[in-house]
Amino acid sequence: MSNRQMIGAGVIVAFGIALSIALSAQNASKPAPNSDAKPRPAMPQYNSDGALHLPSDYRQWIFVGSSLGLSYSQGGPLSMNMEMFHETLMEPGAYKHFVDTGTFREGTMLALLLHGTGEKVLPARHGKFAADVHGVEMAVKDTSHRAEGWAYYNFGGMGGIRTAAQAMPKESCYSCHVEHAKRDNVFLQFYGLLAEAAHIKVSAAAEHGPTLALNGLDPVMLAGGREEMGKPEIVETHGTLRYQFVSEPNRARFAADPDAIVTHSTSEFAKRYQ
Repeated sequence: MSNRQMIGAGVIVAFGIALSIALSAQNASKPAPNSDAKPRPAMPQYNSDGALHLPSDYRQWIFVGSSLGLSYSQGGPLSMNMEMFHETLMEPGAYKHFVDTGTFREGTMLALLLHGTGEKVLPARHGKFAADVHGVEMAVKDTSHRAEGWAYYNFGGMGGIRTAAQAMPKESCYSCHVEHAKRDNVFLQFYGLLAEAAHIKVSAAAEHGPTLALNGLDPVMLAGGREEMGKPEIVETHGTLRYQFVSEPNRARFAADPDAIVTHSTSEFAKRYQ
């Protein structure tokens, strides 16, 4: 081999080595893929006016429960011939968090679909089925957007589903949820699938008498800013709820003006636990 050929071969070898070193350095500068990295949780999105955007994929969320003709007030839909199927769906990331921890994380979103009832459609001979969607509502836990944590939204119904909605007034939904929800403003008593997935027992058949209010805390003490667990042998029933008290004088004070004490204690409970 001539001197010129040897020099050329040496240059090629040197170039190859330099290129290999450069590529190795470039690859080393790139962060290694993290197989343990968790996807960012899906969070509620709002427009400039504070209205909640209806998530585009909400119909692909996790099915957590259903009901027929369920109403939270006297003279409900049955009396108005408006019986509907209710179908509740939960954002998948929030669902997994609840199943793993038994708690509803910040950003939890639940969608309620209201269906009209269908019947006498062949080949069905008996019974009813969920027909067209007549309404879409959502419950959202987001303390960065609402001081009380949970807010409730109505996206319309038979006249068309809106893509964004403002939160409904507190007195329309929030107050009822604070008072009657089994856990953190959510009516787990109506979502057996959700409760079962998190190993939470809320079966109505397992309960006896009025529901225990405020997780057993004395409402008189709570209204005064203190947390004291009431005694199960000192109780007073108000409406559909059972309240426990640390002493007989507290029970008597509650009985003298239950509405005022319930209002103040429920508000204090919401501040501490929502």
